[in-house]
Amino acid sequence: MIRETHIGTSPLAHARYLHGGGKGDVTVGQKNGCETPNDWNQHHYSAEKLPEVLPAYSGLQDVYISQNRFYGPRAVSRLAELSAMYTDLDFYKIEGLAQMSPEGVLDLALEALLRARFPYPSLGVTTGRGIALVWRHESEPRSALPKWNRCQSEIYEALKHLGADPFARDAARVLRLAGTYNSKSGTLVESIFENTHHVWDFGELADEILPLTGEQLEERRAQRATRGPRLAPERRESTPNGFSLRTLHKARLDDLKTLMLLRGMDKLPPGQRDAWMFAAAVSLSYRGEPQFLEKELIALGRDYANWSEGETRSRMQAVVSRARSATLGEKTEWQGRQRDPRYRLTNQRLIEMLQIASGEQRHLKTIISEETKRERDWQRKERQRRSQGAQPRDEYVASARERRQHNRREAKKLRDKGKSLREIGRELGVSHI
Repeated sequence: MIRETHIGTSPLAHARYLHGGGKGDVTVGQKNGCETPNDWNQHHYSAEKLPEVLPAYSGLQDVYISQNRFYGPRAVSRLAELSAMYTDLDFYKIEGLAQMSPEGVLDLALEALLRARFPYPSLGVTTGRGIALVWRHESEPRSALPKWNRCQSEIYEALKHLGADPFARDAARVLRLAGTYNSKSGTLVESIFENTHHVWDFGELADEILPLTGEQLEERRAQRATRGPRLAPERRESTPNGFSLRTLHKARLDDLKTLMLLRGMDKLPPGQRDAWMFAAAVSLSYRGEPQFLEKELIALGRDYANWSEGETRSRMQAVVSRARSATLGEKTEWQGRQRDPRYRLTNQRLIEMLQIASGEQRHLKTIISEETKRERDWQRKERQRRSQGAQPRDEYVASARERRQHNRREAKKLRDKGKSLREIGRELGVSHI
């Protein structure tokens, strides 16, 4: 148990609270503001070194700290221990929230967590234009990463209406360090909510956040065990009907460009460049050879994001690196299986990242929700029925009503002539019952 700590604007108190000890190194990084591959400088320190180095960062601009620890340079593949769950609320991007104070948005976040029956965070830090919320838990080994990832997704879903960053869910994420400044807003990064007297047991925190508790999951596993083992089929990259993996990503890239046209954009505005470029880069990584990928990305960054060559190389380096690994036949482990190391983005993830409205989806080929897909399927089947001679429902109902009215008039005439009901029915071609 870590004793209660007041963080305020102290970089060292912030770092000590996150990393009081344990295995692995802490990453501290700083943006230098230059549009070059070296615009991000980072160093990794052991927890014992933090008191020596952290005070020197006080008052500097754009300094970030990892929330978890790694064996050497920061990367999920080198994760040593998990220490915290978190989310980054970019509420300045949300209409109606941009003018609110951080404290006002914090109140909205706490209300949303209460509705979702999630525990309050351990720490809330203003980031200059947003708020970072952190749930501190006891150190947990890398084997807990799948459960940790599920918790991160649940937290994001509960707070995405307040601008939760979909990119701030991975274990290697860095967040701003208290006692430093955001160069874009000129404001100080500081804590505005502290509940630091309690550090969660990881399992207990996960049980509070996940839809099913650990006991419920164990109960389900026991029930499945009584039915005997079942082998899961080999998973393959799924694509919509009519698409190969290559044509799917070509269609996605076309959709990304169409989205800009729908929004009346010649260039991506600040705040939307990273998400759009990342999505485009992932699709390009499935379409061409790695030696051409970087050139295509540089052209895309110049034409759509107004990025320099150096900035594009720096920001898209991870996508290019994974594409090269795939070409060499390398694999990465995911949920106990070996698979292609390139990034995979689902339609739902793309819709969340790019905030694609249902009206915009109607003009896209493949980046569509399940609801839009069902609507298109219904329209396609309706066109097929019409091509086979079926009437639209409103026309069919009107025609049936007219036939009934006509038969009533004719039946009355025949009845006046003394015809029986059986004879009338036979003559009109309807049942007399």
